[in-house]
Amino acid sequence: MARGFITKILQRSGKRQRVYLEVRPDGIAWAESSGSAGFSDCSPAKREGVLGTLVSDRGWAGADTTLVLPLDQYQVFQLERPEGVDESELGDALKWKLKDFLDFNPSDAVSDVFPFPEDASRGRGKLVNVVAARKSLVSELVALVERCGLALITIDIAELALRKLIPRIDPDHRGAALVHLRERFGQMIVCKGQTLYLSRRLDVTSDDLRDASSQENAVQSLALEMQRSLDYYESQLGQVPPSVIRLVARDNVLPLSSMLASYVAAGVETLDWALFDLEQAVDSRCLVAWSASLGMAVNSDDISQQVNLYNDDLRPRREKLQAGTALALLALALVVIAVAAGVTRYQESQLQADTLALQQQNEQLRGSVEQLTNEMEARQPDPEVEADLERVTATLARRQQLLDRVENLIATETTGFSESLSALARQVPDGLWLTNIRLDALHGDVGLAGRAQSGRLVPVYLEQLGNEPAFSGKTFGSFRLDREEDGRWIEFQVATDADREAPQ
Repeated sequence: MARGFITKILQRSGKRQRVYLEVRPDGIAWAESSGSAGFSDCSPAKREGVLGTLVSDRGWAGADTTLVLPLDQYQVFQLERPEGVDESELGDALKWKLKDFLDFNPSDAVSDVFPFPEDASRGRGKLVNVVAARKSLVSELVALVERCGLALITIDIAELALRKLIPRIDPDHRGAALVHLRERFGQMIVCKGQTLYLSRRLDVTSDDLRDASSQENAVQSLALEMQRSLDYYESQLGQVPPSVIRLVARDNVLPLSSMLASYVAAGVETLDWALFDLEQAVDSRCLVAWSASLGMAVNSDDISQQVNLYNDDLRPRREKLQAGTALALLALALVVIAVAAGVTRYQESQLQADTLALQQQNEQLRGSVEQLTNEMEARQPDPEVEADLERVTATLARRQQLLDRVENLIATETTGFSESLSALARQVPDGLWLTNIRLDALHGDVGLAGRAQSGRLVPVYLEQLGNEPAFSGKTFGSFRLDREEDGRWIEFQVATDADREAPQ
């Protein structure tokens, strides 16, 4: 209750910043209305701890929050707008038409609509874009945001957040295209002014673009998807395609824009952040959240494209109690308190009885202990038992002395073998393994046994050992090579003393 009161005071003060979040499988992207943005790596299991730390460290408690769904957490379809349906009911009415397209039941969907440009319908009637997302997934994100002390206001989608970049890129409203590349996929949007005409997922991964063996195919595939999007924008939507595609990718070292330019009819350029009065590029991982924080200019020539998936099904339900219900609950509470008091008194009397019984048992036990103590004191020790005890004590003392001598001997010899073992480990070539080692500290003899992929590796290994100070001057007088029955390995045995075999 205290936390909710403080939250309301902070909201009324008007000093709390607006927060924008994109919760992804690899972490949480965030942005503030002040322009700050960042990305916190975390697994889904650690989201709540990471977001809670951000709320505490950055003073977000009670801040109005917009949650932006990534592209892979929702779907968008174009459907004909039915006549006679109120604007507020369009989302629920149209989501049932998607039952053949969704991979889940429409009853488990949250939905909303935003207008489709009339000049792009090409005689197909009045169309709307229907956004549908799985309710169970969105509910988890809503609960996460609310548990961390944020006041969720809206749930937006990625393409409508990214379109807020376009007015700076396309001030003349001639049309602009933006490609945002992520680790596992990319997204391309085409807008005129503040109006979104096309959004498309690009199935390309950053690993494929960085890997030299798959880079060319990945670039060609990405360029083909971009060109198809421009062709669809021109042929199906009847619009003039933009002459330049702006690119935003995390890996700025890769000259991706020049690599794509040779395959796409339009020019490809890296996004110029000076258009946003920035000296450094925004981290591409938080581009969607940062774009959502940008304001939109009011222009009567543009259609309003907005969604809010935070509907009544996701909001916490607060029901007002009527006076009669409140009195009934109060009476029930009094009855519960009276019953609890009676149970407590009964339990107290039972505890007193149990305590008295335990005290009596303690008195009996005390008397038994005193009797046994007197009997033990009356007994005299057996001389034979004392003699056996002395013999056992002497034996243990002798064994302890022997154990101390063995431990001293082991400690002394271990330091002598460390240099030889280190030399053996340093010189082992690829394709050769040691299976047995014999080191004789008394005579300085060495015996080795192992396996090798090739017989020539064994003399190379022995020659390298000769360069080690620990094996300088040693000559291996015993040398034997055998090939296994399957012919894959060669077993070898070598020793400095010819009279003794290498270890088995």
